[in-house]
Amino acid sequence: IGFCASQSGTSTLKMGDAVGMMNEAYFVSRGELLTWINNLLGLNYSKVEQTCSAAAYCQLMDMLFPGQVPLHKVNFNAKLEHEFVSNFKVLQNLFDKFGIERHIEVAKLVKGKYLDNLEFMQWMKRYFDTHSNGLPYNAVQRRQEAMQARTKGSKIAGVSGLPQSVPQDVQSLPVAAAKAPAATATAAAPAKHAKSSVAAAAAGGE
Repeated sequence: IGFCASQSGTSTLKMGDAVGMMNEAYFVSRGELLTWINNLLGLNYSKVEQTCSAAAYCQLMDMLFPGQVPLHKVNFNAKLEHEFVSNFKVLQNLFDKFGIERHIEVAKLVKGKYLDNLEFMQWMKRYFDTHSNGLPYNAVQRRQEAMQARTKGSKIAGVSGLPQSVPQDVQSLPVAAAKAPAATATAAAPAKHAKSSVAAAAAGGE
């Protein structure tokens, strides 16, 4: 773990140096990693590669920084590569927010390759163990709440009808069009009456 001196003279953790390549974190076995993350988050991962969705990592951050992680932005049902990328963007934003100087190699991780994901999972475990606050956390409940909030947000965004940004006169166009034939018929009535009057006058003159 690396430290750097702050202006106040005290030592502060330098996040980017938290885990070196020769650190003991990189000797944690696959089985130990899976047991750790499954027990911690109430998951049933059987392969390290399943962490390539980044959903579990985002929830680890939620444990470390309670109340500061927009967990509803995480797609816990992600199955496609572009969905994994979106989750990793959430994770990278959290790293930036909390001053964690670690660049995430998203392009490699989302491919689901064993070694790439093993290394990152080892790093995440070491980081979590170093900064864990020990507070009680119901992982399954938090995940369900986040998924419900995400679903609710999607439904709100997909409400039927025209967007509110569309002008009122445009929204009412179908109604106006429906009334148009009636207006035309009304306008034609006086003209028909006038034609009948002219004919009657001509007949009287004869």
